[in-house]
Amino acid sequence: MSSASRFLVSQLTSQDHRQLNNLAGRVTEYEDLLRDISPYVDKGIADRIIATLDKYAAGSETAQGEESQADEISSSSSVGSLDKIDRVEEDLNRAPQTRATGYMGKNSEVTWMQSLQKKTEHRSQKLAGPSEAKADDQFSIHCMSYHLDNMDISVPGPVQVYTMPPQSVADRLFEDFLDTVYPFFPIINRPLFRSQYQTFSGGAARPGDKWLAILNLIFAIAAKHAHLTQAPWRGESHDHLMYLTRARTLSMNGDVLFSHPDLQQVQVEGLTAFYLLACDQLNRAWRVAALAVRSSITLGLNLKNTSDATVAASKEARYKVWWCVYTLEHMLGIMTGRVTCILGGVCKTPFPLPFDEEQLSEPGVAEILGNHDLHLELIESKLSCYQIRHVLFDPQGVKKPNYTQKKDEASWLKSQPHSSALGFLYYADLAVITQEIVNQVYSLDCCTMPWDHIESRIRYLRTRVELWQSKLPHAYDFTNLRDQGQEMLRTKLLLGFHYYSSWITLGRPCLCRHDSQPTLSDQRYMFSHEMALVALESSRLMLDLIPNSPDPIWLYQTCPWWCILHYLMQSGTILLIELSFGCIHQPEEETNILKYSRKAVLWLLAMSDYSLASRRAWELCDSSLRRIAQDMDYDVGLSLDLNQRQRQEELSLRQKSPPRSKAHTTESSLSGLATSDHGFPFDPISGELIRSFFPFIEEEDPWDDI
Repeated sequence: MSSASRFLVSQLTSQDHRQLNNLAGRVTEYEDLLRDISPYVDKGIADRIIATLDKYAAGSETAQGEESQADEISSSSSVGSLDKIDRVEEDLNRAPQTRATGYMGKNSEVTWMQSLQKKTEHRSQKLAGPSEAKADDQFSIHCMSYHLDNMDISVPGPVQVYTMPPQSVADRLFEDFLDTVYPFFPIINRPLFRSQYQTFSGGAARPGDKWLAILNLIFAIAAKHAHLTQAPWRGESHDHLMYLTRARTLSMNGDVLFSHPDLQQVQVEGLTAFYLLACDQLNRAWRVAALAVRSSITLGLNLKNTSDATVAASKEARYKVWWCVYTLEHMLGIMTGRVTCILGGVCKTPFPLPFDEEQLSEPGVAEILGNHDLHLELIESKLSCYQIRHVLFDPQGVKKPNYTQKKDEASWLKSQPHSSALGFLYYADLAVITQEIVNQVYSLDCCTMPWDHIESRIRYLRTRVELWQSKLPHAYDFTNLRDQGQEMLRTKLLLGFHYYSSWITLGRPCLCRHDSQPTLSDQRYMFSHEMALVALESSRLMLDLIPNSPDPIWLYQTCPWWCILHYLMQSGTILLIELSFGCIHQPEEETNILKYSRKAVLWLLAMSDYSLASRRAWELCDSSLRRIAQDMDYDVGLSLDLNQRQRQEELSLRQKSPPRSKAHTTESSLSGLATSDHGFPFDPISGELIRSFFPFIEEEDPWDDI
């Protein structure tokens, strides 16, 4: 303090000191308030808030130093978490294989693997000399992708569109879908569709093409699952492609795609995208899912339905269809790293009720079903994403009551008994939060944004994820997987994988190696370090959800089999990145990180017997681990014998063989039945749920009295 400053201070009275302290307290309060509301306002206002706070930070030299440090942290990732997020670094149109993979963004584990392999090769090149350098095209994104978009999904020869599998096989396929997929993708009305299926199986129904397409897609998804689990009743190796081809012919052909969508078409498109995801056809799934989103928005499914002409049960069914499309689009956006169709503000659809369709007629449930205010009070406002949906996108929303600040407010929702609908509700809740992580942390404006802004977003979203976990019912505690029934275990595992995946996505930008180590007193460095630890810990906890000894059949029977490979690649790649850094974030955990990396690689190896995508994933992770171990002098203890490698080569050749062209010889044909949509006018999620069952060949209609 200068002599002039000391003189001025000495002239202040006690009252002056009190006033200054009071003003200083107010300034601190105002600054805290500005920091708190900055995540809720649009980017322009948020930028002004942060810039103003930085401008008047204590001491200009300190502020400049912090800004310099922030810039360093934001741009110093040696594997590229957010750097160059606004550009494409290769010509994706140059060849069929590059077009098949397409662009992969910064939050995709494929991009993480690409960056990891590039840096690992660069380090090895320094050690071994330039003669062993690889060509750049060997690190092209399509070479780093484990997905199967380069493989054909058509079947040779003509396909009998109206042929059905044997009844016993059809029944098993149908039930397998309802058991393993429907609880987490309730895009059909289960009791209604089951009743229609039973009527159809009796041989007295003439369903329309779209309903048959939905059924064939259900068969295709279940058939793929049957092959992964080696079910004894499974069909030929590529029977799922036959079911897909029938569905495409029935309701995904050129004429239909140029027609105006209806609710059944949304179901067809959603199920097609889900099937393609389950078959590791990621790029194709991405494109078809966009159709489902557009069709849904065309029909207003992304909005609250207040039509008096639509019954409450039909509104609820439509809400479920939207949230199926939303969660599917979200998952594909996470896997590809691309901008989705579900950016902030596009969705005002109420969340589905935590009750299965069979419960909707019960008195207490019926009351909530028809009362939007009660639905908002008991369900919507108690979800952890409520603030994101109703405040973040509405600046006026900050003046509204905040329903999600207290962790004990969701007592009614937490007290509800387990049901597939309740599990799906919490899954959708977390999907909204995770989608906002992508929208806020991996947006294109982050490449020019000061680290302060990004950190502020991460801090806020971190509280949302933490709040979601705190509000989860005890029955869904995925940290305790002992003595669980199959249905409950599946729900716990899906929620657990999604939860840890959210943390990995949120913490990944902070997992980087800094060329110049900041001081430990730098709060920004400490925060980045802390979030890096969160990503690493979440990767290990995700792998703790599965046994140490690989059992692929158990995995495909119990875990979310359609995206389990994505989750394992997320966690495995994060751990490999940390190994490539020399475990700088957790040097004391080096042995553990090695152990979990090895666990991920061994699981991928075991899954390779049943999945070509898993084989590709294993090759990427195994080669990365071996190269890192060689360069960093790690002892990973991974040595495959000759028989194991030979088995992998045989698997690769077997899975690249073309599908058989013969249809089931025991399949029954529907070609004799009328196939016009006019004979089957029902809409399974319309307001005419009861009056539009299958017309019967016989004159008597047993549903006339309903």
